Amino acid sequence: MVRRSQRVQDKKAASGDVQMKDSPTDVSGSKSLAGLKRTWDDEDDNENLEEEYDDDDDELPKRKKKRTKKTPSTKSTAASNTEVLFSEPSKRQRMPEQFRKVRGKLGLLERLAKDMPLDIFCYLEPRDLLRLARTTKDLRGILMSRSSENIWRIARGNVEGLPPCPVDLNEPQYANLLFESYCHVCMRSGRCDNILWNFRMRSCQKCLHTFQMAGGHLDPHPLNQHRVEIIPQECVHVTHRKCHYYIRNTEIEQRYKAEYDAIETQEDRDAWISRKKDERLAIKKNNQLCADWVKKSLQNRANELAALRKDRKAAILSRLGEIGWRDEAETIIRGSPHDDDPFSNLKSVRQPKNLTDHGWRSIRDELVKFLSDAKDERLAQERKALLSHRVTLARDTYNAIRSKSDLREPFPTNGDILCNQIFRTLIWDSPEDVDLTVDLFESRLLEHLPEILAEWRAAIDQQLVAIMQKSRPTATISDLHLATTIFECTRCHRPPLYYSQLFYHQCCQDRSISPFDDLVNNLPVHCDGPWSPVSLSFSNTQSNRAKTLVEACSLDPSTATLQDMYDTNPLFECAPCFKRNLHDWDGGRLFMRWPIALDHHVLQGHEVLIHPLTTNHLGVEEERNVLACEPDSDSSSHLPLCCAHCHKPANRWSIIGHLKAEHNDLVDFTDSDKLPALGRHWYWHPRLPLYLMGQSFRYKDNLTPAMAAPGC
Repeated sequence: MVRRSQRVQDKKAASGDVQMKDSPTDVSGSKSLAGLKRTWDDEDDNENLEEEYDDDDDELPKRKKKRTKKTPSTKSTAASNTEVLFSEPSKRQRMPEQFRKVRGKLGLLERLAKDMPLDIFCYLEPRDLLRLARTTKDLRGILMSRSSENIWRIARGNVEGLPPCPVDLNEPQYANLLFESYCHVCMRSGRCDNILWNFRMRSCQKCLHTFQMAGGHLDPHPLNQHRVEIIPQECVHVTHRKCHYYIRNTEIEQRYKAEYDAIETQEDRDAWISRKKDERLAIKKNNQLCADWVKKSLQNRANELAALRKDRKAAILSRLGEIGWRDEAETIIRGSPHDDDPFSNLKSVRQPKNLTDHGWRSIRDELVKFLSDAKDERLAQERKALLSHRVTLARDTYNAIRSKSDLREPFPTNGDILCNQIFRTLIWDSPEDVDLTVDLFESRLLEHLPEILAEWRAAIDQQLVAIMQKSRPTATISDLHLATTIFECTRCHRPPLYYSQLFYHQCCQDRSISPFDDLVNNLPVHCDGPWSPVSLSFSNTQSNRAKTLVEACSLDPSTATLQDMYDTNPLFECAPCFKRNLHDWDGGRLFMRWPIALDHHVLQGHEVLIHPLTTNHLGVEEERNVLACEPDSDSSSHLPLCCAHCHKPANRWSIIGHLKAEHNDLVDFTDSDKLPALGRHWYWHPRLPLYLMGQSFRYKDNLTPAMAAPGC
């Protein structure tokens, strides 16, 4: 039950809004300190007072809780426990008499001199007086009276560098503006450092939009002629727009205009305007001083908090060193500059207060768990980075060895090499302190690669033969190299693929079709997936068309290989593509080489005639004219091709020079030094589709070779 004296209730009913009183208050009179009673709303407050006392003396017992009325169901339980409760001697001590029954009294304060609290107030700061004035109505009445103005001045002097009180504010108002950080518009408490000095108020960023922008349409009031010099405006910053604009306070404007309208004579109005201008200049100077002081005080406070956080973190690191976790914490700190690391940002570490023994005990387990998890994650990341480095070395070393080999032969992808047990053991099971170098990977590859290739090629050939046997039951491994053996991809439906092209087709080494296991998938390294023929099928249609072209070259389709077609290097002509209009750039007879003829035959569906370029078919003169129209270099000059002798990569611009410089003893340049005539000394890179392996051209009858334009 709440107990209050009748005198306190009468004072509460008679009290109104707190203002600065005009008449001084007699401290020794009715508002003596003996009459300032502290009241509590319930019994818990009295318990809190006794608990505070208990904190000072650990030997004093805590006060027993208030006895509650027991129900019949609990009486039996209480009775059974009575003997246990009273069987042990009580170790509690009695509360001293001076601390008993203090509700509604000032206790020891009654013995103080009547003016001693006023002397104490002079050692406080304005923010302390503000908060003290809000504790009781009696203290508020004392501190808000004009007789206490000297106390406020002395308290203001206790703050270093604080500018004097402006002429338009009293001491409590000045203290409230400087030290109370809440929004004066929405009245929300919290951090609100945006002070509108000209308006004598604070405003949060959200409430700034409630003010009207200065300028625009103005009412025809005479005072508007002097509004810039008299009526206050505030320059605010808009964060998201990165600009400034001026706002006005309509309430202040209305008050100024009301004062102006209340003046009767023009002479008095001019004097009022002159006085307001002087006041505004003085206020602006004081505003700048106050703004500088606030900025400096905020910076000092920030430095103070930063120093406290730094000392706390140093103390925590020292405590962590005692239990063996300091090195891990410092590793985390070194990973991020400017104390922006996860450890420094922990709530238990970033607190701006000193570390006590009790505080350390409360955060020790949390920090140990955090550091333990961070260590596990760090070791996992270091392990992942080490494995990624090793995988990258193995991949690049294998790619370098493969690039020096004959690419027309099947080679496994780098994903197949990484999945091999020899290199899996080398990469994943080698100790972390062992440095795996490029030379080590190269020596292991040269040692084990022949065995890996033999085993892998045998398995792949069997899979491809099984695919062929679905259409040709009698197919064997030797049939894979025939010019009439063509596959197609059921996934991308791109141009036909020969045997050597299968091992560079993207769909066959896509990790989504043939994925790695988790050991490789979890590494941030780009590698090809293990080679898989899942998306391949044998193409009967395109194989039959290739058979037609092989037979046109007078070769046996059952034995002619792809290399035989390159060695023969036949010149094909598409009769249906002949155009009689000789004046068009694409007019004349269409000629092409292998394997462009196969792709043209597939896309156009035309019958292609064979011209082996002998005197019996074209004649010497006509043969010379046709060959003169064949382009030596074209838009495909940048496409990759390889030397058939050393397998060095090149292009159509550089391969002739390479053959003359490196293999002049193997290449006969007597008949021609054009690339098509040297087809047996180079080959296209297998990754290229058929339609890019060369270019068709036109031959126009009765025209000189110079007038014939290449192109299909």
